[in-house]
Amino acid sequence: MNKTDIQKIEICGKDLYIPGYYQRVDSEPGDPEESMPFMVQSPNAMCLAFVFPTDESKSLPRNKEDLISGIRQFLTDKQGLIQVEVEPDYVYSIVKTLKEPSGVQYVLTYQRFYHEFILNIQGFFEEIGTTGIRDNTIFAMYKQQNLIGTEGDPFAGWTKDPYDDSIKNGALMNISEQERFDEKFPAFPLSLCREFIRTVVEAR
Repeated sequence: MNKTDIQKIEICGKDLYIPGYYQRVDSEPGDPEESMPFMVQSPNAMCLAFVFPTDESKSLPRNKEDLISGIRQFLTDKQGLIQVEVEPDYVYSIVKTLKEPSGVQYVLTYQRFYHEFILNIQGFFEEIGTTGIRDNTIFAMYKQQNLIGTEGDPFAGWTKDPYDDSIKNGALMNISEQERFDEKFPAFPLSLCREFIRTVVEAR
């Protein structure tokens, strides 16, 4: 990763790196306490990330099964899991929410564990402009190649929970949301979300 493409943030004496194109913005009422907000907008996405410290009482589960289970307890029928990662010193999740009347928002929740405190990131990556372009493009491509759909269900094989095939309810992850399509849609919210967390994790 090229260090010239990233920026360093210091929080409680610890360094954090995020993509360089995010701009620090003013805090507003209702923002997390002691948080630093960063924002960027593309033609297809509005991205807002809060960086802030917290204590052990707000720690997320550090076991992957427990973290997934805990997230599922709060998902509505308009939400679905995209990704959960657990490492010895950090965890994060990406959750999808279907917006009304259209569009998608991806919420990134990240914690890095230090002896003194927990570093939190809460990121919101929302689809703007013409919505559904990524979904529709990949769906049409897979449909044309007869890779999805049946005579009785044109959407068969299009969606799937990434961790439990038995889950059929909610806004399940679809094929277009796989990471291999991010390069084709770099300005879309999920691509930007993954680039953000990849920078946080790798540029240390």
